[in-house]
Amino acid sequence: MSENAESLLLESHRILTGQARGRFGGIAPERMAQHVLDVTHEADWPVRKAALDALSRRYAFAKRDELQVGERPSNGAILGEYRTKAKGKGSRAGARPYATVILSLTPLRMSCSCADFVRSSLGLCKHGLVVLEALERKGAASKATAATPKPTRALLSWTPEHPIRGTGDRLERLVYTHAGRAAPPVGLRDGRPMPRALRDAGQRLAFIASLERSIQRGSLLAEPAVTTLLEEERQRAERRVESESIAATAMKSTSSLQRKLYPYQREGVKRFFETGRLLLADDMGLGKTTQAIAACHGLFETKRIRRGLLIVPAALKPQWKREWDETTHVPLTLVEGSPAERARLYASTKQGFLAIGYEQLLRDLTHVQSFAPELVVLDEAQRIKNWATKSAAYVKALSPAYRLVLTGTPMENRLDELASIMDFVDDLALEPKWRLVPLHSIQNGDGGKGISGARNLEVLRERLSGSMLRRIRKDVLTQLPSRTDTRVPVEMTGVQRDSHDELRRPIAELVKKAERRPLSPAEFFRLMQLLTTQRMICNGMAQVQFEDEWPRCKDTRATPEVLESLFAPKLSALRGLIEQVVVSQQRKAVVFSQWRNMLRLSEWAVRDLLASAGMRALFFTGAESPKQRERAIVDFHDDPSATVMFLSDAGGVGLNLQRAASCCINLELPWNPAVLEQRIGRIYRLGQKLPIDVYNLVSEDGIESRIAKLLAQKRALFTSLFDGTSDEVVFDEKASFMEGVKRLVEPLPPVSDLTVDSGTEDAPDDTAATLAETPAMSTQPDAAPAESQAATTPQGGLSVSRLPDGGLRIEAPPELAAPLALLLESLAKSLRAAAPGP
Repeated sequence: MSENAESLLLESHRILTGQARGRFGGIAPERMAQHVLDVTHEADWPVRKAALDALSRRYAFAKRDELQVGERPSNGAILGEYRTKAKGKGSRAGARPYATVILSLTPLRMSCSCADFVRSSLGLCKHGLVVLEALERKGAASKATAATPKPTRALLSWTPEHPIRGTGDRLERLVYTHAGRAAPPVGLRDGRPMPRALRDAGQRLAFIASLERSIQRGSLLAEPAVTTLLEEERQRAERRVESESIAATAMKSTSSLQRKLYPYQREGVKRFFETGRLLLADDMGLGKTTQAIAACHGLFETKRIRRGLLIVPAALKPQWKREWDETTHVPLTLVEGSPAERARLYASTKQGFLAIGYEQLLRDLTHVQSFAPELVVLDEAQRIKNWATKSAAYVKALSPAYRLVLTGTPMENRLDELASIMDFVDDLALEPKWRLVPLHSIQNGDGGKGISGARNLEVLRERLSGSMLRRIRKDVLTQLPSRTDTRVPVEMTGVQRDSHDELRRPIAELVKKAERRPLSPAEFFRLMQLLTTQRMICNGMAQVQFEDEWPRCKDTRATPEVLESLFAPKLSALRGLIEQVVVSQQRKAVVFSQWRNMLRLSEWAVRDLLASAGMRALFFTGAESPKQRERAIVDFHDDPSATVMFLSDAGGVGLNLQRAASCCINLELPWNPAVLEQRIGRIYRLGQKLPIDVYNLVSEDGIESRIAKLLAQKRALFTSLFDGTSDEVVFDEKASFMEGVKRLVEPLPPVSDLTVDSGTEDAPDDTAATLAETPAMSTQPDAAPAESQAATTPQGGLSVSRLPDGGLRIEAPPELAAPLALLLESLAKSLRAAAPGP
């Protein structure tokens, strides 16, 4: 060791001794400092400090549990086997005692049969600390410096320190000590396991079984930690052998899926079949849901499982059902209803799959455990990123044999979030957890607690490689279809839902009126306004209350707290998409909304995100001048930093952006499917050389989800107005406009609670008066400014202006354009019918 390295060690020992003082009761702080240096000899100061803190926590747990020494070595020996137990008659007093063997005190070496000793890489656990303190208090620790006597039988020992680099295979650290001429168990040579005995799952299982048999027969003596280690590793090897044995058959069964898998998706499904437990962390849009359904299909069809459970965010349950039914015929039931109804469903489902929300798991854990799913699929697994939450604890209370965890963001902020998720998939992959943050984080150099970067990522990737699969878009570009449409469900806030549902009564009253008689033009406009307001609420309360909210937030940074206060979760969802598609994947994207105010809010929500990556956004709407629009197009094509273009339907028609962008994000779905295709057509047209992604943000709890359903079925609201063969408007057919509206707003409030007229005599005749009484929208859709407008009178979203030549100009926002056209067409038809013949 060099003089400088020795000096650093002495300094580390001095500092650790000072930090250990008073934290370990009667144990000498110098002993704890030296032990930390011994078990972290590969590491630097942050890891060493974390090791001391981890040991201090274990000492605190020992005191909390009131642990004490119960049994000691015979004949007053200091070295040897001890057993600890909880003091008193409490719940912990009945816990099984663990065997703790003191092998040496200088240097400190021990072995314990508890799981924490096997996993922590500290060479100490709370049981060992209790024994050590008892010896220190009696003055015995300083007298015993020799190691335990050489065993008379062959000994299998184990090194508890988990090396920072290497495979991480715990069995590699077994050490076999010969005694006499007895042949070592199969798989051991020169005191170490043979690599081939560890590589293949079947050979690994046979090797472990051979060691366990030798220990049981008494021909092989094992340290306490070894027996625990072998038991854990045997269970893992058994799972792997079983999974590998069914992988080929299960993959073959996926040929009966109703949807074809792409090669990379087949790889993901096969990987799950081979491991039985997998974190699938593919980029958004690569079909994690499809792969999960295929995995469920394969295990069910091959009769490896009978019952499975999907745990998904509540807003995603309908989407999962749609995707499921389009992919497989295996039964899936959404768990809904009262507590009694849900309990009956759990009890009566003997075969098939159930889908529940995270909140339902919190309420129904006992029933879910009785249901005993053999496979659990966990969607949006960042819900369990925090160990302290009930969601994380309840999910980890389940014990299915097969576990498939889905998330496109396995680590959003901190490494311990990733560790919490991995706990459900492979609880050994990131052990020891106390070392995770200090080993892989770069601390701020100013002495603060902040983190300025990450390090040792190759080590982290190696540890995760066995249980996590992540493909980013560029990895599978050649396999992707030319266009991928992804629905991005967004859960509405309580404030949004309340405001949205308040409009159901007036909408229902108008719909009921329409069942008895045709609506007057004023009533028709009123209905359209109410429906449009619901759509705006789905975008967020910040859009509905734009004039109040914009001054408050426009000059601030879009922090999570500010975003949450706006009750507009779509802004957070957009931020996540932009971070993934634009910042991470280095692609350009177009973002559409019918409303420019929503676009302004959206640009604000991602502004700092883009700026931190040296990027910026552009606008192309009806509010920009022709010169500004032209500049935006040039920059979007030629400036690498101009990565996002916000467009409205008014500004986006006729643009050719296929040579600049390969991603389209729709902040809301338009009424008309043709408008949706016009948006996508800006980048999905001749000249596009890359596969494109289309992301549609849909608020699942409101009118948007029903619009999405109609669009998906090619029976959108205004499509039902035309018969498809003529240019006449059809008012009286079954698939009429009002039928479409009814499908959007059902179920209606109870009819008895509604005021419904019986005829037309109380219907207003004065359309203008009724419109004037209807509050105008607080946020207008995008429209080009009227250059010759002399006066504007807003009428329920309409503007009427007199031209210089004395004529009138009537302007309608996009959502009222079609109703206005219907009204004018109806008026023209009536005039023709009333006109005298030639």
